[in-house]
Amino acid sequence: MTDLYLLSVIIFFAVLAILIYFDRKNIEFKYILIMRRTKRFKSAINNIAKSSPKFWKILSTIAIIICFYYMAQGILSLSITTYLISIGKIIGPPLAIILPTPSPVGATGPGYFLIPFWFWIITVAVILIPHELMHGIIARAEKIPLKSVGLLLLAIFPGAFVEPNENKLKKAKLLTKLRVFAAGSFANFALAAIIFSLATFVIWPAATEPAISLSLTTVNASSPAELAGLKPNMSITEINGKQITTSYFESLSGNFLSEELKGVNVSQTISVKANETLFNVTLGLHPETNTTYMGIVYEYSSIFKPWAKPFMSSLLPLLLMLWLFSFGVGLFNILPIYPLDGGLMVEAILEKFSKKNAKHIVKTITYFIIMIIIFNFIGPSLL
Repeated sequence: MTDLYLLSVIIFFAVLAILIYFDRKNIEFKYILIMRRTKRFKSAINNIAKSSPKFWKILSTIAIIICFYYMAQGILSLSITTYLISIGKIIGPPLAIILPTPSPVGATGPGYFLIPFWFWIITVAVILIPHELMHGIIARAEKIPLKSVGLLLLAIFPGAFVEPNENKLKKAKLLTKLRVFAAGSFANFALAAIIFSLATFVIWPAATEPAISLSLTTVNASSPAELAGLKPNMSITEINGKQITTSYFESLSGNFLSEELKGVNVSQTISVKANETLFNVTLGLHPETNTTYMGIVYEYSSIFKPWAKPFMSSLLPLLLMLWLFSFGVGLFNILPIYPLDGGLMVEAILEKFSKKNAKHIVKTITYFIIMIIIFNFIGPSLL
């Protein structure tokens, strides 16, 4: 039987190869890097920047603060995971390389995360195009000319690029440099926030039923739920007189009772409605996590409205990937690693105090951060 998904991937690369061949006069080939410069994007960026330079300057100033905050958070997170690996608390790589798979089903493993090819193509485009676009807009708002704009293909990694005039940028004021460098990651953070808000407050409420039922698959022996009389195959519809509802965030975590049990403590009795019967469950203490414990395992009923069922199973995972990877790329890019944007920001500040030693200091920081990242991949195996 023909694998239609794999066939679609093959067709994509075949069409791409044909387009590259017929447009080869306008394309630059550098080993595994293919670049296509265009003036259309350049003029579009100029027009956007000219529409409101003051707005873009204010926004990019805010971006500097946000990016330095996430730079600190990224360094802190790496430090914590490195420490936890060194004492044996983390036994698998906390970081993962994201790669496409010619299959409609993703997969994960130690140090890697495979996502379906078409999800990957959409995700890369959605992440990189706003990132580079924002660099270009802020550069033009700061009156830094753009050397070139275009599309690229690095092996199987598609993307876009914006090249500000390096000489003009080097001579620019510190604030201008920081605005331009911070713009890309800020665009990723903003995009992640927009996608999550859209999924949580617009798409999810519109596509899901207002209430759901939880079908009990397991009731642990001697648990508060069993002592109260709950049994497998029962369906819970209410907690303390309120219908069970769910949010997009709860669907991601799999904990559909987080809102209903919020503020409920150990030894407190709750009313659980299952199969139209009320059960009084006195919550206990989980023997391992020391949290409130009911002792049930459940599945949820179909929560999508009929019109949404055909496509929500694909749309929601795609939105999740766009949200997570957009934030992740922004966070990685803002780390003080040269020549990533975070490294360029640190270098720009250091040049203000010691132009002679700035590059040396940034390189030292870069090597140190890269060593930590490598340790996060191989450390659990070594130890």
